[in-house]
Amino acid sequence: MQHSIHHYSNYTMHQLLAAPYFLEWVRFPDAANSAFWEAFVQAYPQRAADITKAVAIAKTMYVVNEKPQPGESRAVWNEIYKEIKPVRRISILWKAAAVFLVAMVAAWMIFRTNTNNRIEVASRFGEVKKLLLPDSSEVTLNGNSSISYSKEWNKREVWIDGEAFFNIRHSDTRGFEVHSTGLDVNVLGTSFNIRNRRGITSVVLNSGKVLVAAEDNKKLLLSKPGDMALYSKKENGLTGKHVPVDHYTSWQQQKLQLDQVPVSGMFEMLEDDWGYHIQLRDSSLLKKKISGEIDMKDKQVLMDALAIILNANVTQQGSTIIVTPN
Repeated sequence: MQHSIHHYSNYTMHQLLAAPYFLEWVRFPDAANSAFWEAFVQAYPQRAADITKAVAIAKTMYVVNEKPQPGESRAVWNEIYKEIKPVRRISILWKAAAVFLVAMVAAWMIFRTNTNNRIEVASRFGEVKKLLLPDSSEVTLNGNSSISYSKEWNKREVWIDGEAFFNIRHSDTRGFEVHSTGLDVNVLGTSFNIRNRRGITSVVLNSGKVLVAAEDNKKLLLSKPGDMALYSKKENGLTGKHVPVDHYTSWQQQKLQLDQVPVSGMFEMLEDDWGYHIQLRDSSLLKKKISGEIDMKDKQVLMDALAIILNANVTQQGSTIIVTPN
């Protein structure tokens, strides 16, 4: 099929995202389509910003019903192209969002010492916060998370609510304990991620070794990077499996790495870590699965990407994201 550069001269950014040849270039670049779009930018330099923005959105994520097998990616994308429809522009009430952010800043006391001689450090929704513990161990908090410990630091132990990544300084004489809901993590010198949300606690090892102990005395040793311990108080079970580490630690760069994650799971992360409230008019969208990378630093890219992959109208009103089928 012959493609004309001038054919796309009046395309809006959203129309580009619905153009199969543009999406094919982003996902499956080759000499021919790369030369075509480079020539397009040279011929229409005023459209360079739209091209850059559209590429960022197209690379953000994609939706498939099942994970494609090797060699099936192009066939999957051919089917996705058929489903893509132009998406209406998204209206965002930035003033309302700013008011919400100011309110959240005022509502949180980031550092505080309470009456029982404990120190607590908390993060706001959407904030990635780094801190050093008294023994120089490093902790990174995800949004809407907190850590507490004794002011005297007579024992190396902390309590975590939410999600945090630990890089523990090794000690020959003193261990280190992390306490979460129904779960204790015992370490000497290692790095790992722990997340406690909605009654489920997960521990993912990045380096070293950790011993995970549940409140029912069940224990699990994590000894290889990517080893995971998963505990559910409701199901009263401690289980283990192996996972890609970066899928569970990319939040430190304010990114989400998704691999066949249901839309419902992604919405839970947006609510728990970023403070969004999701209003969904069609519950069937929750069954879709998403793979790819989401850069959470650019909220407009997030909104546009959600609209494209869900084939829905996505609007934001303050902290509320409203998803309505087209």
